[in-house]
Amino acid sequence: MPYHSRPRISRRRRHPLALQSGDIDWSIYHPHPDDPIVIAEFGDAAMLAAEAFHLPVRKEVLVLLDARRRVTAMLLDPPAEVGLLVGMSDLPGVETPFSQTLAILLEDHVEVGPPTDDDRSGYHGLRRAHMAQGLLLLDVLVTDGDVVRSLAIGCDPEPVWFDDFEPLDDLELLDDFEPFGDLPFEGDGTAA
Repeated sequence: MPYHSRPRISRRRRHPLALQSGDIDWSIYHPHPDDPIVIAEFGDAAMLAAEAFHLPVRKEVLVLLDARRRVTAMLLDPPAEVGLLVGMSDLPGVETPFSQTLAILLEDHVEVGPPTDDDRSGYHGLRRAHMAQGLLLLDVLVTDGDVVRSLAIGCDPEPVWFDDFEPLDDLELLDDFEPFGDLPFEGDGTAA
């Protein structure tokens, strides 16, 4: 298998958008547009989970991804209702559409082994809630910075990580793009 570099959280100074909901302080981090983060496979997700400790986050990161698995935003310690109903939430500063999610839970210590009944129940409940909003929950990753545990791999008989996935390049998308379709044009370039 050829080596390809893994996208990382930009080392350029990016400040999250600070928000407050009731008595909960949380924020939204936007990746630098020149350094996109693509989660093509489980290794990319695990690396992002380990790097989450470099962000101003205490317990949870909810990653929003587009159809090509490019990270559009990361919600840092969002309120429970935002994390659960993210597809129906009006998030300030989140203008790029997203169709997939990845939850990262930060713990002091991660137990190695099969998921507990509570882990299974929580994973399947969040997955169903996101599916009802038209979102694909890729995984719930639990990490302490050294160990990353995937609840999708532990709870789902067919986790998304075992499917083939090839992220499209922007150039591939533009190959089939015809901005004016089959509109007939006059000699001066205006539509007939």
